[in-house]
Amino acid sequence: MSNAKTKKLPLAGIATGMAGGTAFGLITPIFPFAHTLGVTASSATIIRFIIGSLIMATVVLVTKSALAIPKNKILPLFSMGLLIFSVTVCYLSAVTYIPVSLGAILFYTYPVIVTVIDPLLQRRLPSFIQLGLSILAFTGITIALGTNIEELDWRGVLFVMGAAFSISGTLIISRSVVSHIPNLTIVFYVNIVATVLTCLYLFLDGNISLPNQWSDQWIGWSLSIAIALLYLLATLGQIATVNFVGPSRTAMLFNIEPVVTIMTAVIVLSETLNQAQIIGSLFVLSAVVISCYRPVHIPIS
Repeated sequence: MSNAKTKKLPLAGIATGMAGGTAFGLITPIFPFAHTLGVTASSATIIRFIIGSLIMATVVLVTKSALAIPKNKILPLFSMGLLIFSVTVCYLSAVTYIPVSLGAILFYTYPVIVTVIDPLLQRRLPSFIQLGLSILAFTGITIALGTNIEELDWRGVLFVMGAAFSISGTLIISRSVVSHIPNLTIVFYVNIVATVLTCLYLFLDGNISLPNQWSDQWIGWSLSIAIALLYLLATLGQIATVNFVGPSRTAMLFNIEPVVTIMTAVIVLSETLNQAQIIGSLFVLSAVVISCYRPVHIPIS
């Protein structure tokens, strides 16, 4: 058995995790406004990656970040871009067969997946406390979002589990990358790979609306850019958090996303906060807070 030391969860890791999770959570309530103007999910996706690539290219040039990467990290970096692209495609495909709330519940099995698989890949047993907290958060999400088992469609389930395993893979693979490549460089290359793959996918799929088809181009562009910036912030937060606290704790912190979505929908969309949402959100927040107070275990090689 390998030895390990512990340290407190760094405040920077908590901050980047909460910021990234919050950014993800804000996207869901914003997109319906853009969609009413004619912005399709495919349009938002390609705009997301193109703007992300342009911004990261500018940031990398201004900060003079190193673009050279070790040869043995090229494949993991490409895999991260492929998996982030896969998350988008699988999730969008899933919600054409099952309700969004059900898709979100199944998608948020990924913190549990990461909590189990990542330690095993590190040749150690999963933390039963952390696993319990992940299950607590998942239970809270299930309560808050609610579901109807009769609405299950095996195609939707298959797609959404593909998205869950893809995001899990992104977090796990990023562990081997963040200690060798600057975070800004990672996000730059990941956006480039995802942009190329998305263009190829949309060329074959053809389900994209052009800006001149939108009912209000100015607002449509503004909302699309806002979504792209939120995605970029979320991706930066995710990579940075893995660097600070590892994949399992990053997945836990990102459980804040559905809570932020629910609260934003109440404030912005004037939705009513029901008892199930309150109880479920408290479950999630309790799991996240307890996880923040638990020390991080660092293997000693």
